[in-house]
Amino acid sequence: MADRVTVIGWDGSPLTDAARGALGAATLVAGAAHHLALPEVPPTAERIRLGSVGLAARRIAGHRGTAVVLADGDPAFFGVVRTLRAPEFGLEVEVVPAVSSVAAAFARAGMPWDDAQVVVAHKRTLRRAVNVCRAHTKVAVLTAPGAGPAELGLLLDGVHRTFVICEELGTDREQVTVVTSDKAADHTWRDPNVVIVIGGGSGAAEDGGWIAGRDPAAGPRGWTQPAETYGGALGEGETDLLRAAQ
Repeated sequence: MADRVTVIGWDGSPLTDAARGALGAATLVAGAAHHLALPEVPPTAERIRLGSVGLAARRIAGHRGTAVVLADGDPAFFGVVRTLRAPEFGLEVEVVPAVSSVAAAFARAGMPWDDAQVVVAHKRTLRRAVNVCRAHTKVAVLTAPGAGPAELGLLLDGVHRTFVICEELGTDREQVTVVTSDKAADHTWRDPNVVIVIGGGSGAAEDGGWIAGRDPAAGPRGWTQPAETYGGALGEGETDLLRAAQ
């Protein structure tokens, strides 16, 4: 029974010595198709196509040998590490990180991101991500199928923003596109992608910030945004308290 798993981040650059060493000793490797195709994955290792992280964690917990999970970017930042560390699996987790997809996206755009909000969007929770984009001047959106740039742009109807859309970062199909939010639905976008949403006010102070995720000199007074900022009626899963928190 495996009681330890090494989680390796991948950003398209060559693997570190630590990552190569862990992979070389692995008897089970879990990851997406492009991870499992890496030449460093031992040909004799059992391979698991990573879909449900919970199901993979159960397989790993029952495996007799050395397990490795490959994930894009920094797997501890909105990634698989949170699930793998759940007490029910009893796994000791070691992380070998890479550059997160958010950091890579802002690097491609040539922009700082210590003043950015970062949100995860899924099909059923896209509206709350849109609300953050309405309320803040710089937001990175980690998208999912059905909650991508096109859907984001449609829900921002009437609110002008600029999108920097980074598709398939770290691969030979990587592409960075800049469009206005009202034009995002005119295109088909490849997964995975990160959307940087810019606009709606002044940028961060020129002398730099001191707290991540916000510009203390910008934004409205008070503890909440006006109701009309959030686009009308409450969406699925939203409450007044959630709106206030956002």
